[in-house]
Parts: sequence; structure tokens; C-alpha cells
Amino acid sequence: MSDLLTAAATALGTPETLVQRSAEARAAATGGTVDEILSAWAGGETIATPSPEPVETPAEAPAVEPATAEPTPEPEAAVAVIEAPVVAAARPVEAPAVPGQPPVLVGTSDNPMNILVAAIGLFVAILLLGLVGPSVPLDNPGARSSEIAHSEAGEAGQTLYASVGCAACHTQMVRPIVSDVGLGAVSLNDSNQILGTRRFGPDLSDIGSRKTGTEIEAIIGGFGGHSDLGLSSTDMDNLVTYLLESSTSESR
Repeated sequence: MSDLLTAAATALGTPETLVQRSAEARAAATGGTVDEILSAWAGGETIATPSPEPVETPAEAPAVEPATAEPTPEPEAAVAVIEAPVVAAARPVEAPAVPGQPPVLVGTSDNPMNILVAAIGLFVAILLLGLVGPSVPLDNPGARSSEIAHSEAGEAGQTLYASVGCAACHTQMVRPIVSDVGLGAVSLNDSNQILGTRRFGPDLSDIGSRKTGTEIEAIIGGFGGHSDLGLSSTDMDNLVTYLLESSTSESR
């Protein structure tokens, strides 16, 4: 068989494996043998293949028109009925009957006069602390009294202080405010100093505690930009004496 297979493959120009498989298929289809098929292919012969028997085709069934499907009625939606639970109405609780008179609510009566009196008292206390308290003389250092005991030369100097117009630029009054802190003790209402009208220059109510006599005389004579008052030596001494005695930082 191998010689026939080789000869058939050579004659057909096809690989032996493919020829072998084709011969086996042809033999199965024709009822012959594989050698007969290979021998025929090796010699260039062909083997007639019996025609297959006709296969009867079943007659086509007549076309049946599809019946029109009737619409299926949709089921009615089931309505769920939920019965609410019956709640019994709450019955009012009746208070036990008490023999005698019905209860009466008793409260504290308001008295507006007490509130008014308390408010007035608080206002008066604040007024006393804010106005009267700071003016009460004390024994500690500070503005104890405005009645400064000037000497004879000091009183003459005070008159000169007023006549030459020192009060037009200087004050002799320390106010109880932040800007006057460090100028001396706060001046009292009964001050015998010349309070002044405007403060263009420094306050002189306590100048005797901040400057010496020599420094005050130099300033009055024109030192430091101050105008020279052109005073005589006597007037200068009296004015300097008055300013030196104008010291409220110590008890008088």
C-alpha cells in the first residue's frame, strides 16, 4: 500500500497524508477499497462516483395567517385597604373632689416702689463715689488743701503773676484725667491758686516740685524759647518765690 500511496501522491502532486485521507474517504463513499482508489490515482484513472439518490422534499405547508391575538385585559390593581387602628379618645383625668372651697393660687405681690427706691439709692451711691469722693481731703501726700500758705514775697509774686498775664498761657489746675498724670496732685475746688484760662505752656500748679528756683528764673528770663518778661530783680524774686511755693505734692 505504501508503494501505491507514494505513486498516487506523486501522480497527484499532493502530500501522502492528504492522499491517504482522501482515498479512505472515497472508499467509504463508493464502497471500494483504499488500494483500488490509490491504484486508480497512481495510473491516472478516475473512479465513478454513484449519484446519490434524490431526497424527497416535503411539501410546504400552506401558510397560515397568524391569528390576531386579543388584548389581554390588564388585571385591575388591587387596592390595599389598610384599616387604621381605632384609638380610644383620651378621657380627661378628673381631680378628686375635695370638699370645701376650690383651690386658689397665691403668689407674691409686686411692689414697684421697692424697685424705684433701690434704683434711686444706687444712683445716689454712684454719684457720691464719683463726685464727692475725690474731693475729700486726705492726710496722705497730694492735694490736701488749696489754701497754700504763701509768704509775703509769694503773695506779691502771685499778684505779679496775674498782672503780667501768665494765666493767659499757663494753668494752675491738675485735672483728674489721664493726660494730667504726673503733673502733681489733683487740684481741689477751694484752690487759692490762679486756675488760668488756657494751657499753651505747661501747667504751673506744682512747678515748685519739678523745677528749682534757678531753673524757673532762667525760663522767665527767656531761656528755652520763653519770652523775656523784663522784670526787675525784686519782681523776679517775688515771682520765683510764688512759683516755688506753688507745690501741692506735699502737705501744707
